[in-house]
Amino acid sequence: MSSRRRFISGSLGTVALGGALPGFLREAASAQTLPAAATDPRNVLVVVQLAGGNDGLNTIVPYSDDAYHRVRPALRVAANSVLKIDDRVGFNPVLLGLNELYKSGQVAIVHGVGYPNPNRSHFEATQIWETASPDRPLSTGWLGRYLDKLDRNATGTTSFAGVTLGDTVPSALLAQHVDVPAIGALNNFQYNAGKDATSKAAAGTLYDGARAGQSPYLSLIENTARTALHGGDILRAKMAGYKTAVTYPGDGFAQQLQLAARIIGSDLGTRIVFVSLGSFDTHAAQRGQQDKLLGSLGNGLLAFYKDLAEHGNANRVLTMTFSEFGRRVSQNASAGTDHGTAAPLLVVGGGIKGGVYGEQPSLTDLDNGDLKFATDFRAVYATVLERWLGRDAAPIVGDGFARIAFV
Repeated sequence: MSSRRRFISGSLGTVALGGALPGFLREAASAQTLPAAATDPRNVLVVVQLAGGNDGLNTIVPYSDDAYHRVRPALRVAANSVLKIDDRVGFNPVLLGLNELYKSGQVAIVHGVGYPNPNRSHFEATQIWETASPDRPLSTGWLGRYLDKLDRNATGTTSFAGVTLGDTVPSALLAQHVDVPAIGALNNFQYNAGKDATSKAAAGTLYDGARAGQSPYLSLIENTARTALHGGDILRAKMAGYKTAVTYPGDGFAQQLQLAARIIGSDLGTRIVFVSLGSFDTHAAQRGQQDKLLGSLGNGLLAFYKDLAEHGNANRVLTMTFSEFGRRVSQNASAGTDHGTAAPLLVVGGGIKGGVYGEQPSLTDLDNGDLKFATDFRAVYATVLERWLGRDAAPIVGDGFARIAFV
């Protein structure tokens, strides 16, 4: 699976496809189209991966808790510097952009998100969050299963119903019946957008030759390559008229969001956008590394929502963060934190009900030094699927998860 994604991405540069797998790798599940709930069919979900395991305690800071200051003497955020949310918690002061969005009612904070028997391996924990399956491995992701169940004729979705703004397709977007484009940086996909007709013709010849080979998968590669090349033409044409007066920060994350705003505003039928920010794997010297990344997160999201609002799209775009795990409560000897468990999850958007959901987990009643989770992450997914995207959540993430009132 991963080798196929890397091959296609490496062969085609910045517009690559991944998702629909050969039959022997596909999960045995129905592709039945489910009836939509009473939601706007143009709603978009933007998923932001905080890669590496973000430390939730220094993101949403429990500044009033003496235990926090006691166990993090070198890492603690001073109580007088936090951007206070209430009398218990506040934003890390670098999250100025997120704080501004919160004050306007556009940010929801869900405390203590995790799952039973948490995994502390980066790879395995990421797979759990992206497939929404803590108990057994799956070959499709939760967003891929959502895309598989779209009625494309009824909703007007296209081959850009789901996109990832990176070089490979994450497991979250792997589907049985849908190929998902992986679109690289904004200034790098001109080749696939038709700038070089000679190169495109040469690529077509290459894949014609591949078709003549003996492997049953070469035709799959050929079809994927041709779709990617054609997709570049569609992107360039659709996005040509999108203009914004918003100035984005110059970092890579903000540039991903700028591209996301252009895709969302260009009538491509996009419903899912996946972006990533990292690395939050802060085993040593955490404050400098995490603060820089959190600053990018807050400032990028503020620019993104100003851009969306300028084009009338802020109320139909919900952004949700996730990270494979939180960090341990106590700092380590290297002024960092090691792999932990639960952490807050952020939901952003003009169409949500902002505020704080759930209680900050206890910093003294711990599970072997780690926070005890209070909200299963699949409850967040189920809420987003049903109340924002209008799909039945049970066939996608399972049943039995309470819905949360941020939508």
